[in-house]
Amino acid sequence: MTADRPTKPTDDRALALDAAVVVAVSVAICVATDQLLFMSIFVPTVLVVRLVVWRQLRLGPMAPEVALLLICTLLGAFNDWNTVDRHGVYEYLAPTYGHGISSIPLWMLLFWGLILRFVASLAWSARLGVAPAHRKPVRLLLILALVLATRQGIYRWYDDPWLSWLPFAAAGVMWWVALKPDAHDRRLAAAAIVVGTAIEVLYIQVGGLHRYGLGIVGGVPLWIVLWWPMAVLVWKEVVGYGATLMPTSPATTSPTTDATSTPAACSPATS
Repeated sequence: MTADRPTKPTDDRALALDAAVVVAVSVAICVATDQLLFMSIFVPTVLVVRLVVWRQLRLGPMAPEVALLLICTLLGAFNDWNTVDRHGVYEYLAPTYGHGISSIPLWMLLFWGLILRFVASLAWSARLGVAPAHRKPVRLLLILALVLATRQGIYRWYDDPWLSWLPFAAAGVMWWVALKPDAHDRRLAAAAIVVGTAIEVLYIQVGGLHRYGLGIVGGVPLWIVLWWPMAVLVWKEVVGYGATLMPTSPATTSPTTDATSTPAACSPATS
């Protein structure tokens, strides 16, 4: 395996599209969480419209984009189901058609795909600075080990005022010391803490979407505040490493970036 490989930054139009999609659904959550029929129609419609706009703007090939969006949805939905329904870490208050299958609204499971797709676009945006190189597999394995340890911890100690968040704090220190996050990582983590926590507060206090125990930050527990930057950085690493295994990057290169980049710096297959 070669050393780090360069990546292509997200097209600003793709980032704007994904941000607009998340904002649109977030507004709907704040004003219509209790309207099950509306939300069940609105969220799938937003997803379809996003794909249509993606194609109209020619932001990238449709097949890889649909595949990435499907992966985002499956991973996001499984993580939420595993956390909520299997381990009871928190609960949803919004109505759902899925009683007997899941206590999570089915539209929310779908929305997780749009959220993770937005995070992928944001993670590789040059707006946060120079996009870093793809990393070696050993780095990804260490990161996934930290995720596994913290997830197993929260499944056991989510209601403990100390043990719920201390593993996340320890993992953050280990990440900083062992993995040495670059400037892009630090900006992304800071954005995740602020934006992720603020959105959760809105969903809880305004939308009444869900409820945590130990919610000391506007209804958000400290472990969630610490989980947001880790989750975003993990997804950045996973998507970035996945791009090295594909002929083209899942993040479309901005035309303005192409004009100032060398061909070697634009190709994820270049070692």
